[in-house]
This record gives sequence, C-alpha cells and structure tokens, in this order.
Amino acid sequence: MANTNESTWVDCDTTPRDRRNQRRVTTWALAWAGSVLAATAAMTWDWLPAGAGAVVATGVVLLLGLGTARAYWHFLRQADELRRHIEMGALAAGFAVGVLGGMTWWLLAQAGSVPEMDFAWVFAAMLLTQGLGVLVGRRRYA
Repeated sequence: MANTNESTWVDCDTTPRDRRNQRRVTTWALAWAGSVLAATAAMTWDWLPAGAGAVVATGVVLLLGLGTARAYWHFLRQADELRRHIEMGALAAGFAVGVLGGMTWWLLAQAGSVPEMDFAWVFAAMLLTQGLGVLVGRRRYA
C-alpha cells in the first residue's frame, strides 16, 4: 500500500526518522514475540527438555526483549513531542490495565470469586492496551 496522506493507514504525519525508528521497533518486537511463542511451544510440548536448552532459549527471548526495549527507548528519544505524548499516554493506559486489572483479578481469585489466571494474560492485556492506545491517540491528533 502506498504511503500517502490519503491512505487509510496513515492517520497522522510522521517524519521519515520516526517511520524508520518505528519499523526498527516493530521488527524487534516481532522477533521477540516469535521467540516467546517458539520457546513456549518448545517447552510446553517437550520439544526442548528442561535444563540447559531451556535456559539458552530463555536467554535468547530475554536478549530479543532487551533489543525491543532499547529500540523503543531510541524511538521515544528521537520522536517529536506529539508522538512522544501519544506513546506515553498509551504506555500509561497499558500499565494501568496491567496493574489495576491484574491486582483486582488476583484479589478476586484469592477470594475464590474467579478462577486463577496465568500472569501471561496480564502482560498480553497490557501490550494490547498500549497498542490500542497508540492507534486511538494517533487518530485523535490526525
């Protein structure tokens, strides 16, 4: 799809530097997410036995996660003020969903009102909320 201002996918103007940095973050994030899925599947289905192999796989996931965080930090430092404002608002929303939602669910589970939940769902909710927050913020300021 062409990158024009008439495009449905371009919702607010960004600089070439922001687009390049965003692509870098996206590439790192996809590699990180893929490694999490691969390591989880390998450990869940015993393709990768516990021990050194699982530790190495976890180390690879950690390194890719650190690369993602570094790329995002670089993106935020170089982004213009509006883009940084949008990203920080989205991060705050994701954090709030994770902390408030996660703690509330945990307390309800302790009370026996809801089933216990794997904490990975809290992280997934945080990431989805942050991503949605960026989309909403970019549309708001388009």
